[in-house]
Amino acid sequence: MRTQRSAVRLIGIPIKQMVQSVAQSITAAVSFLRAYLTARLTPVLGDEAGEIASWVVVTALVVAAAIIIVGIVVTKLTTTATNIQTP
Repeated sequence: MRTQRSAVRLIGIPIKQMVQSVAQSITAAVSFLRAYLTARLTPVLGDEAGEIASWVVVTALVVAAAIIIVGIVVTKLTTTATNIQTP
């Protein structure tokens, strides 16, 4: 029984404290890696929320311009068609 109890303790530190210490170290390492990767990849990937908003505005402007251009062309064609003289 005495040898089993000594096998459970390593250098005077109970296993439970050692496991907690290792878990805290792993949590800190994962947090650091996540923050590092986020900092490195943000410039590459960009802020997609801002890009989507700008694309919506650009698309709306292009659609509005297309509608205006079609209106101008239809007006010119209608005016030209009414001015044609028939014999």
